[in-house]
Amino acid sequence: MNLGNVWDWDFFWGIFGFLLKSTSPFVLIIVAIIAVGLLIGVIISAVRQKKS
Repeated sequence: MNLGNVWDWDFFWGIFGFLLKSTSPFVLIIVAIIAVGLLIGVIISAVRQKKS
């Protein structure tokens, strides 16, 4: 059974690529916020350990 005729892969990849391009800036912003939060947490814990 050939599924190539059932699914229009060009259309699917076009939609997928469009969604990826339109949502990637928001995903990058969220990842950057999480990374900065983790970095600040590591710095704060290191400073606390140094003081004690």
